[in-house]
Amino acid sequence: MPIHTDQTSTVAVTDEELLAKRAWAECSLADARRGDRLTVLGIDDDMARVQALRFGVSEGVCVSCVTRIPAGPIVMAYGRQEIAFGRGLARRIRVRREEVSS
Repeated sequence: MPIHTDQTSTVAVTDEELLAKRAWAECSLADARRGDRLTVLGIDDDMARVQALRFGVSEGVCVSCVTRIPAGPIVMAYGRQEIAFGRGLARRIRVRREEVSS
């Protein structure tokens, strides 16, 4: 079992711990899975930003993934509404997965 040194500290971490850390790293909304809680970090281009703002979604907003429709949109819950984001728009929205407390 290989051991790595974390760049931010001198604590050694295993491969499994390193993969777990990466799982919560930045990704696109298109990578969301059912049940994920996500925080919007940024929107890559102006047109995507305008489309997301029409839905009320901007940087800093927390959303939850309701479902992924195969070969279709990703349905997100925000406030009291559910919004279907097309895959193209979802790929241009950067998010961070949040840990869900049990």
